[in-house]
Amino acid sequence: MIIEKLLLMTASSAAIQPFYSEVLGLPVIRSEQGSFTVQAGWSELTFREMDPQPAEEHYYHFAFTIPENRLPEAKKWIEALVPIGTEAGQDVSYSESWNSHSVYFEDPAGNILELIARHTMDNAAAHPFDPQQDILCISEIGVPTSSVPAAVDQFESLGLMTYKTRNDSFNPIGDDNGLLMVVEIGRRWHFTDKTAESFPVRVTIRGIGELYLRENEQGLSIENIN
Repeated sequence: MIIEKLLLMTASSAAIQPFYSEVLGLPVIRSEQGSFTVQAGWSELTFREMDPQPAEEHYYHFAFTIPENRLPEAKKWIEALVPIGTEAGQDVSYSESWNSHSVYFEDPAGNILELIARHTMDNAAAHPFDPQQDILCISEIGVPTSSVPAAVDQFESLGLMTYKTRNDSFNPIGDDNGLLMVVEIGRRWHFTDKTAESFPVRVTIRGIGELYLRENEQGLSIENIN
């Protein structure tokens, strides 16, 4: 599953644009009053201001894929710029079932970002880690909802299938290239003290189109807005 575009909401685009363009070094491809877009490998990431302004900041969890052999160098790079998340005294997450290593950090708005090296992918780099070359794509976006099974059924009706094993509280949809992380509202995000909360997301998936995801009283609403 290829995530071509991801649009997230924020209270102030001006407050976070420098983090993405200057700290992470992602090229700005569009910038206007109230929004900006950066290029992250084959994916575009857009932040747009909310109107009216909410009482509290929205925060999301999303991941960038990096070359499968460059996590140690990527960790040194990002921890020199921002604090990285820890859990049980560890600052690198290893998943045996996914065969991946990750590090977690936050942007100034509190969004939870992840650099993930998936050892199942044939994307090893021969050169030293370079964020401008080696942030390869957006490969995950968290989708919290009150009913994970119902949301999974909706995604599967669109041809977007479960990754690994179906689960009632944590059910990724997609494949190694891209995942929608369908999780139960209130579940703690890995390597943070934040819980999963539902905020509107627009995600463009190759072969599917643009989906508008938002939670309502019935659970997750998925609107294809092509």
